Amino acid sequence: MSGLILGVDICDDYTQISLFDTDACDAQAVGMGEEEKLLIPTMVCKKKGENAWLIGEEAYRAALFGEGSMVDRLVKLVAKEGTATIEGVMYTAREMLKTYLEQILSIPREKTGVQEIACIAYTIRETDARVMDVLMEVSEQLGIPRERVHILNHTEAVLFYILSQKQEIWANQVSVFDLVDHGLHYYEFGVVRGRRPQVAEVVHEALEEGFSLELLESPSGERLADRILSTCAGRLMSKKVISSVFLTGKGFENPQWPEEFLRFVCTKRRVFGGQSLFSKGAAFVAFDSLQAASAYPYICICEGRIRSQVSLNVLYEGRMRQLVVAAAGSSWYETKASVTFVLDGVNSVDFMVTPVGSSVPSRYSVELEEFPSRPNKTTKVEVIVSFTSERGMTVRVFDKGFGELFPSSGKMVRKDFYI
Repeated sequence: MSGLILGVDICDDYTQISLFDTDACDAQAVGMGEEEKLLIPTMVCKKKGENAWLIGEEAYRAALFGEGSMVDRLVKLVAKEGTATIEGVMYTAREMLKTYLEQILSIPREKTGVQEIACIAYTIRETDARVMDVLMEVSEQLGIPRERVHILNHTEAVLFYILSQKQEIWANQVSVFDLVDHGLHYYEFGVVRGRRPQVAEVVHEALEEGFSLELLESPSGERLADRILSTCAGRLMSKKVISSVFLTGKGFENPQWPEEFLRFVCTKRRVFGGQSLFSKGAAFVAFDSLQAASAYPYICICEGRIRSQVSLNVLYEGRMRQLVVAAAGSSWYETKASVTFVLDGVNSVDFMVTPVGSSVPSRYSVELEEFPSRPNKTTKVEVIVSFTSERGMTVRVFDKGFGELFPSSGKMVRKDFYI
């Protein structure tokens, strides 16, 4: 499919865009304006007396000079279903996010001259179903079909970004430090070898030692921040075999200031600095979703991913078979399965849930006593499995009857599980 393949990292403070280059088979950061600024403030500003909106630094400047009304922290506003009243008109967070994204998507379109979007993957700091639903709906309103949209969190973006690098970079564990104004985040990547398929895992920790970036505005503040980072690195990385370290976030725009921290992380390790890590990880996911076979033959375990395989035992063509309805390592937000079958000597639907690394499944049952009593093999059911989180599974079972002899009762049984 022709068209742009994009990764967009949208956070409360800044948004970053990456475009996948199919010739180079790599993701490239895309900046805004003539200066190609990669960090685009996530804010909008309505110009006074005009039906015109600005975004990013243009929005900030217009508000600063009293030329309009600015609204920032759009992701948080969407999460709490907030609104903003400007010149007597109330705008919903959804409307403002749509305005913002429309202009964000115009940046790679104008730079390439290509209007069609083949696939887009958004990444947000943490999984939030409300924000993800709005991103999906707004993208559809902007002309991007749902099947071309993917949404992942930062932990997932780290995982796929690292797996997309040369294997020598992640021969052992990999550390990622993300320093932003609201905190310090640490990600640790590793591959659990010796299993087939192999397990790739990322652990994320929002560190209590995080500090405001205002601290970096003075030499004494830089020295204090350096000591904080060094203490964190010592605690998190000591006694571990770490191949590479990545430094990202606005706090590392100038990567030279934390001298003590850099001396520690650079010892016998490869260290990389720069922005756009998360948006590039998302762009790799967008590209991979368009391929016939995934380039990531791993069970991916991290925030936002299901940690167990969910299956049903069914009789098919005279043999008992295991029907997988949710694979371990798949995105809980995108996982939804529907299967229809006839009950044979049972009055329940039983699921086998097998955690990654275990061969012993647990059994979860949905009882069907509310369905009408019928002769054996005359009740067809539709089972729909979906997820509310990586451990929250919802099962709905619909009575479909059995043709004209046994019409459907219209009954549905729902049960929620923590797996």
